Amino acid sequence: MLLQWHIHRVRAIVKSIVAPPIHGDVGAAATTANSDSILSSAYPPPPVTITYEQPTTEQNDTKKPQQQQKITTNLLVAADGGQSFVRRTLGMPTVNFGYNRRAVTCTVEIETSMNYTAHQRFMPNGPIALLPIWNEDGSDDGDEDEETKLYANIVWSTTPSEAQKFQNMSNEEFVTALNNELQKGPTNNPPLIPPSIASSLPTPLANLTHGMEMVAQTLNNSITMSQWSERKPFQVPPLINKVVGRKFGFDLNLMQAQSYVRPRVALVGDAAHTIHPMAGQGLNLGLGDARCLANVVKEAVDSGMDAGDTMHFLNKYDAERKVEVTSMMGGIQLLHGFFSSTFEPLVYVRSLGMNIINSVGVVRKRLVEVAVGANGITTGASKDVRDCFENVKREVN
Repeated sequence: MLLQWHIHRVRAIVKSIVAPPIHGDVGAAATTANSDSILSSAYPPPPVTITYEQPTTEQNDTKKPQQQQKITTNLLVAADGGQSFVRRTLGMPTVNFGYNRRAVTCTVEIETSMNYTAHQRFMPNGPIALLPIWNEDGSDDGDEDEETKLYANIVWSTTPSEAQKFQNMSNEEFVTALNNELQKGPTNNPPLIPPSIASSLPTPLANLTHGMEMVAQTLNNSITMSQWSERKPFQVPPLINKVVGRKFGFDLNLMQAQSYVRPRVALVGDAAHTIHPMAGQGLNLGLGDARCLANVVKEAVDSGMDAGDTMHFLNKYDAERKVEVTSMMGGIQLLHGFFSSTFEPLVYVRSLGMNIINSVGVVRKRLVEVAVGANGITTGASKDVRDCFENVKREVN
């Protein structure tokens, strides 16, 4: 954090990063833009050296030449996003997978409070999410008053062609499209067997198929409505008044670094992994990285050691987070395929399954805890995260 602040404060241009070699890989010793030496593989490894250049300034009409400076650190934490300069400069390999989807995102002004609730609607081309954010006056969206403007974020995942159409729309047209989709009521599932096939079936079999459709639809509706009550009615998404600022688009890709660490370097957040925004887990995974790395650094300090002196502590961070992140990636990939499918029997199974999960309190609670980062898929949360989650629950209730 201090290193990042220092470089940005002087508006410097990073010219090179020299990191200790990966043990047994002299060729990867110092992956840098301008490295003229190969570092030894001795342990403890030498610090990371960053060379940066201050931009040319003018003073008294005289141009000062660019000045190169160097800073060193015992642990470089790269939290510089999916196109991480640190990761690419150090040649840390990644595994990539494209979803053939693009997301359109923007901030919108909404008419009423979202009451601590995020809304997501699943459509054939991808989900549309309406996510609450902090208000103009610094309060959360649950504390609405007449003078407070309320805002939310939109993330609409769809095909590249449709995303381009949304970005080319005027803001007014885009707001209309958003409200049309978010305010749309529940829709019936498609026929279990396409009409073209059903029309050629014998009458008894066609009647049986139609009866199965009606039973499944009735069961689905019954489970859904059983969760509603006067005390806890279904929350309709608020109307969107206008788009605030620009609309942005980005391609959706799954990416994971083959290793999150190398001597004296650790990747966190999107620099280490990116996933589909479907369940909004990118931020939670990044926070989990930061928490885990902080814990191993503390463990090293408590042991009287430097976390970068050996690979023991960084490898521990790498192993713990990779299991958690890979599990989440698998779950998101499963959801992506599940909700993208238009295969009729799977659509019925999907609808019924979601309603059953929503009606089973223990399962729903566990999924909510994972979704908000209060617990991991494979690991429990730290006490401070659990306490924060409990405080939020008390405020909501």
